[in-house]
Amino acid sequence: MKEFPTKYLGLKLSGPIVVSSTPLSESLDNVRRMEDAGAAAVVLTSLFEEQLALESRTLDDDLSRGTESFAESLGYLPDLNDYRMSHEVYLEHLQRVKAAVQIPILASLNGATTGGWVRYAKEMEQAGADAIELNTYALATSKSQT
Repeated sequence: MKEFPTKYLGLKLSGPIVVSSTPLSESLDNVRRMEDAGAAAVVLTSLFEEQLALESRTLDDDLSRGTESFAESLGYLPDLNDYRMSHEVYLEHLQRVKAAVQIPILASLNGATTGGWVRYAKEMEQAGADAIELNTYALATSKSQT
Protein backbone atom coordinates (compact mmCIF):
# COMPACT_ATOMS: atom_id res chain seq x y z
CA MET A 1 0.00 0.00 0.00
CA LYS A 2 1.29 3.43 -0.91
CA GLU A 3 2.08 5.69 2.02
CA PHE A 4 0.97 9.31 2.15
CA PRO A 5 2.74 10.95 5.08
CA THR A 6 1.60 14.50 5.68
CA LYS A 7 1.72 17.33 8.19
CA TYR A 8 -1.28 18.83 9.94
CA LEU A 9 -1.09 21.47 12.66
CA GLY A 10 2.63 20.81 12.81
CA LEU A 11 2.04 17.12 13.53
CA LYS A 12 3.62 14.45 11.37
CA LEU A 13 0.83 12.13 10.28
CA SER A 14 1.11 8.74 8.59
CA GLY A 15 -1.59 9.77 6.11
CA PRO A 16 -4.18 12.38 5.25
CA ILE A 17 -7.18 10.88 7.06
CA VAL A 18 -8.17 12.79 10.19
CA VAL A 19 -11.43 11.70 11.82
CA SER A 20 -13.39 14.83 12.67
CA SER A 21 -15.17 15.46 15.95
CA THR A 22 -17.88 12.84 16.38
CA PRO A 23 -19.74 11.15 19.25
CA LEU A 24 -18.16 7.91 18.00
CA SER A 25 -14.90 9.07 19.61
CA GLU A 26 -16.51 8.85 23.05
CA SER A 27 -15.77 5.11 22.97
CA LEU A 28 -12.17 3.98 23.43
CA ASP A 29 -12.89 0.88 21.34
CA ASN A 30 -14.16 3.08 18.49
CA VAL A 31 -10.99 5.18 18.54
CA ARG A 32 -8.92 1.98 18.36
CA ARG A 33 -11.02 0.85 15.38
CA MET A 34 -10.46 4.21 13.69
CA GLU A 35 -6.71 3.79 14.11
CA ASP A 36 -6.88 0.20 12.82
CA ALA A 37 -8.87 1.38 9.79
CA GLY A 38 -6.14 3.85 8.82
CA ALA A 39 -7.01 7.10 10.57
CA ALA A 40 -3.87 9.17 11.02
CA ALA A 41 -5.42 11.27 13.82
CA VAL A 42 -8.73 11.59 15.67
CA VAL A 43 -10.51 14.69 16.92
CA LEU A 44 -12.48 13.87 20.06
CA THR A 45 -16.06 14.99 20.48
CA SER A 46 -16.40 18.63 21.46
CA LEU A 47 -16.56 20.01 24.97
CA PHE A 48 -18.87 23.05 25.20
CA GLU A 49 -17.86 25.93 27.48
CA GLU A 50 -21.45 27.01 28.09
CA GLN A 51 -22.38 23.46 29.14
CA LEU A 52 -19.59 23.51 31.73
CA ALA A 53 -20.75 26.90 33.06
CA LEU A 54 -24.34 25.63 33.35
CA GLU A 55 -23.22 22.50 35.20
CA SER A 56 -21.10 24.59 37.55
CA ARG A 57 -24.06 26.85 38.35
CA THR A 58 -26.27 23.78 38.89
CA LEU A 59 -23.76 22.34 41.36
CA ASP A 60 -23.58 25.67 43.21
CA ASP A 61 -27.38 25.75 43.41
CA ASP A 62 -27.48 22.16 44.72
CA LEU A 63 -24.84 22.85 47.34
CA SER A 64 -26.56 25.96 48.65
CA ARG A 65 -30.15 24.63 48.59
CA GLY A 66 -31.53 24.39 52.11
CA THR A 67 -28.44 25.72 53.86
CA GLU A 68 -30.44 28.63 55.24
CA SER A 69 -32.67 26.07 57.02
CA PHE A 70 -31.94 23.55 59.74
CA ALA A 71 -28.56 21.88 60.24
CA GLU A 72 -29.97 18.43 59.52
CA SER A 73 -30.86 19.65 56.00
CA LEU A 74 -27.16 19.42 55.11
CA GLY A 75 -27.64 15.66 54.84
CA TYR A 76 -29.67 16.26 51.67
CA LEU A 77 -26.76 17.81 49.77
CA PRO A 78 -25.11 15.69 47.07
CA ASP A 79 -21.95 13.83 47.97
CA LEU A 80 -19.10 15.66 46.22
CA ASN A 81 -17.22 12.38 45.75
CA ASP A 82 -20.04 11.14 43.50
CA TYR A 83 -20.39 14.32 41.47
CA ARG A 84 -18.42 14.33 38.22
CA MET A 85 -18.07 17.49 36.15
CA SER A 86 -18.15 16.84 32.42
CA HIS A 87 -14.72 18.30 31.81
CA GLU A 88 -13.17 15.89 34.31
CA VAL A 89 -14.74 12.94 32.51
CA TYR A 90 -13.55 14.41 29.20
CA LEU A 91 -9.97 14.80 30.45
CA GLU A 92 -9.90 11.25 31.84
CA HIS A 93 -11.16 9.92 28.51
CA LEU A 94 -8.51 11.94 26.68
CA GLN A 95 -5.79 10.43 28.88
CA ARG A 96 -7.11 6.88 28.34
CA VAL A 97 -7.32 7.33 24.57
CA LYS A 98 -3.80 8.80 24.38
CA ALA A 99 -2.44 5.79 26.28
CA ALA A 100 -4.30 3.31 24.08
CA VAL A 101 -3.39 4.46 20.56
CA GLN A 102 -0.29 5.60 18.68
CA ILE A 103 -1.92 8.28 16.50
CA PRO A 104 -2.30 11.94 17.51
CA ILE A 105 -5.44 12.79 19.46
CA LEU A 106 -6.92 16.26 19.14
CA ALA A 107 -9.25 17.70 21.75
CA SER A 108 -12.15 19.89 20.64
CA LEU A 109 -13.46 22.87 22.55
CA ASN A 110 -16.37 25.16 21.74
CA GLY A 111 -15.75 28.50 23.41
CA ALA A 112 -18.59 30.93 24.02
CA THR A 113 -16.93 33.80 25.87
CA THR A 114 -13.87 35.92 25.24
CA GLY A 115 -11.06 33.92 26.79
CA GLY A 116 -13.38 31.75 28.91
CA TRP A 117 -12.14 28.67 27.10
CA VAL A 118 -8.47 29.21 28.04
CA ARG A 119 -8.70 27.25 31.31
CA TYR A 120 -10.18 24.21 29.58
CA ALA A 121 -7.66 24.38 26.73
CA LYS A 122 -4.80 24.33 29.24
CA GLU A 123 -6.31 21.32 30.99
CA MET A 124 -6.69 19.51 27.66
CA GLU A 125 -3.05 20.21 26.88
CA GLN A 126 -2.00 18.90 30.30
CA ALA A 127 -4.11 15.76 29.75
CA GLY A 128 -2.09 14.99 26.62
CA ALA A 129 -3.94 16.46 23.64
CA ASP A 130 -1.61 16.70 20.65
CA ALA A 131 -3.56 19.74 19.46
CA ILE A 132 -6.80 21.52 20.28
CA GLU A 133 -9.54 22.36 17.82
CA LEU A 134 -11.11 25.60 19.00
CA ASN A 135 -14.53 26.54 17.73
CA THR A 136 -15.82 29.99 18.63
CA TYR A 137 -19.24 31.27 17.83
CA ALA A 138 -21.85 33.79 18.82
CA LEU A 139 -25.51 32.96 18.50
CA ALA A 140 -27.32 35.89 16.93
CA THR A 141 -30.56 36.38 18.85
CA SER A 142 -31.35 39.97 17.89
CA LYS A 143 -32.07 41.33 14.42
CA SER A 144 -30.45 44.63 15.43
CA GLN A 145 -27.14 42.98 16.33
CA THR A 146 -24.48 43.36 13.63
